[in-house]
Amino acid sequence: MKEYSEDNVDYETLGDNVVPSRYVLNFKPDMKTFKYDGTVEIDADVKKPTRSILLNASELEINSAAVYLNGHANGATVRYYKEKQRIGLELKAPVSGKISIRMAFTGINNDRMYGFYRSRYVHGKSERFLLTTQFEAANARNAFPCFDEPAFKATFDITLTVGKSMECVSNMPIRSTSALDGKTKAVRFEETPRMSTYLVYLGVGNYDSVEAMCGKTKVRVLTIPGRKPMARLPLEYAIKLIKFYEDYFGIAYPLPKVDLISIPDFAAGAMENWGAITFRETALLADEKTSLAGKQRVAEVIAHELAHQWFGDLVTMRWWNDLWLNESFATFMASKADDHVFPEWNVKIEYLRDTIATAFAADQLKSTHPISVQVRSPSEIDQLFDEISYEKGGTVLNMMEHYAGETVFRDGLREYLRENSYSNATKYDLWKAVDRSAKGRGKSLDIYSVAKFWTDTPGYPIVQASRRGGSVSLSQSRYFLLKGSRDQSTWPIPINYSLQGKESTTLMAGKAARISAGKSPWIKINSGQNGLYRVSYDEPELSILGERIRKGQMPPADSWGIENDVFALARSGRTPVKGYLDFVESFCMDAKYPLSASILGHLNGLHNLLYYSPDKSVDRLALEYSNKLVDRLGWKVAKGEAPHDTLLRPSALMASAMLGNDSVGKIASEMFWSFVDKGSEIDTNIRGAVYRIVAWNEGKGVAHVLTKRYERESVPEEKIRLLAALAMFKDRGLLARSLEYSDSENVRLQDSYIIPAICSSNPVGRKIMLEWTEANWRSLLKRHASGTHMLGRYVDNLAGLDTNKDRAEVSRFFSAKANWRDDISHALANTLEMIEANTRFMGANASPSS
Repeated sequence: MKEYSEDNVDYETLGDNVVPSRYVLNFKPDMKTFKYDGTVEIDADVKKPTRSILLNASELEINSAAVYLNGHANGATVRYYKEKQRIGLELKAPVSGKISIRMAFTGINNDRMYGFYRSRYVHGKSERFLLTTQFEAANARNAFPCFDEPAFKATFDITLTVGKSMECVSNMPIRSTSALDGKTKAVRFEETPRMSTYLVYLGVGNYDSVEAMCGKTKVRVLTIPGRKPMARLPLEYAIKLIKFYEDYFGIAYPLPKVDLISIPDFAAGAMENWGAITFRETALLADEKTSLAGKQRVAEVIAHELAHQWFGDLVTMRWWNDLWLNESFATFMASKADDHVFPEWNVKIEYLRDTIATAFAADQLKSTHPISVQVRSPSEIDQLFDEISYEKGGTVLNMMEHYAGETVFRDGLREYLRENSYSNATKYDLWKAVDRSAKGRGKSLDIYSVAKFWTDTPGYPIVQASRRGGSVSLSQSRYFLLKGSRDQSTWPIPINYSLQGKESTTLMAGKAARISAGKSPWIKINSGQNGLYRVSYDEPELSILGERIRKGQMPPADSWGIENDVFALARSGRTPVKGYLDFVESFCMDAKYPLSASILGHLNGLHNLLYYSPDKSVDRLALEYSNKLVDRLGWKVAKGEAPHDTLLRPSALMASAMLGNDSVGKIASEMFWSFVDKGSEIDTNIRGAVYRIVAWNEGKGVAHVLTKRYERESVPEEKIRLLAALAMFKDRGLLARSLEYSDSENVRLQDSYIIPAICSSNPVGRKIMLEWTEANWRSLLKRHASGTHMLGRYVDNLAGLDTNKDRAEVSRFFSAKANWRDDISHALANTLEMIEANTRFMGANASPSS
């Protein structure tokens, strides 16, 4: 196998001559003007004498600055480098050794969800605000002058001066509270361990909370006033998950406390600030009335963020090219933790549907990027919070764990965490630790080289399996959604295969390989679906596997994998769509979960794409399939029902109704109007489906009702259901009004993407998205700062377009300098490629769309 050298990463850095070790921070926010005064004292070591010190600062006014050496002040002139988000301290005399940098500054608590910002909410009838922070990836510099790079770990001594009725939260417990002038108080926190600036947290407001001890760790869930009843369930989840991680990592929770804080305005899903994790309300708050999907979402996000407390916070990547070290591991570990804590949910199967399926979809484009990406500047970082860093990375980790063995893999992770605690590391440190663990157990595995290839190489392979007598020939090439694309990469593939139920593994290191199958009547490649590769079988072998699916003799994960690969071959034009439909009709009509959910999703996707085609063969099969599911599942959760049936029911109901099942539409309408007029209950597990069905079928008759209920609603999950329904009309005029509404003051900025995103997946709505996006783009540029990671989503919404004319217009519009921003480049490349793929698909399978 090819030998690799470790990365020589070239990126924009402040350099390593001045290295901070300790910050003393004081903030004095004004809850009326939303401006704050601050001071910072930074202890640092200077290796070589210098008269110039660079720091990061953005959107701050520096009021004074000085550098102290041996207790003597050295006057500093401040120079601003706004484009680089830096300031320079120019000194009269050179300094070296141990210094202290002292500055006074003024900042703004913006309302744009980055830096040290404000969040608005209503309690009773009064408008209130809280202050919170979002510093990842590079927005600590918007709150205070600092060395804002992950490798510059330091300790933080933080004090907040606030009104006496305000409560304060930071990474560590409160050390002291001192009354000042009768109206204000100074709240000082315990000093933190060594940590990166992007993990610092500042919170000011009024909170409801619940708390409990987990061993020696105090665990709290904090909410805005009135949300306390929805904090108890996530507190239970958090305690169980912390116990799992302490056991799995072999390291006690590193801090004396952890707060889980729900924020009304929050751009991301959650943020792993060490000891003070922030969440969207929908990602944290839940009670027994919350839908099963909502509870699972809350458990998954809590597990993800708690995993970061070790993997990302205790040990942090050296630079942002290894962002995946944070996000992929948190994705991977969250599934493992939830599967342990909630065995009844069968999370391993959901990992297939959510993480692995997303990885396949995201990485099938030429415009994809490696898991580990060369990042030069902060403007490039925002785009890395995507499906490659999260889902593909998590899938590769799952594959590597299966290849190395669970015990070997876990022991390697433990060694990695122990060796690099309170410091920084790279992916190479991780793979070397797993390699040592394997060798320590007598396993001759080159984990380092295999893992490095998968993290450094974009895309994934498709393996052609051809049986001849007693052997199966394997050959690999890169899978592209756009057939005809070229790539000569050869992946080292851990091939798991099953012969009559007997599992074996081999490493396919070249373009071709051969497996002895003996007299086994069938072989399943990628058994258990632990590998990130697709498989194409010759027709006789595929039919044999299909027959085993029909008879219920194939394990659920393998059934799911076979169908997914057959669909991928059709979607990319390697085989006709009719072949996929015939496969489903012949072998999968009575499929069990998760195959049933996969087929439903694929048929619905084909229906949306071919919505205007005169050929209705997809619609006929999709309606028959969804009706069979509705007949089996019904409308109500049965006693002792499997959780996956509860999750599948709303999708089946929506598909059936939208494909023309009038009886489902009628029942949904009766439920809805009884709910609206009489206050009758609708099970929260299907309520969102009911809303969407009536929006689709009744249009104008329910638009006003849905809107007014949304504006009156206070439960976060319910608000999102109602907002989503406003994107499901089939009348273009109503959809245009909903899109306009998404940009109004009635919809929080954090939720403003929801209607456009769902409208883009509406078969009618996707046709109006380009016009709306172009008309509103200047407003979107202003509203969505790069630190929120949100702007690219609006470009993603155009990926459902399907003509060459559409592609040319999208390219023309975004090539204009006034419409460009660096943080949309990946989204634009992906979208243009998806439009081309859709156009080819439509040319092969449908008449031109209207």
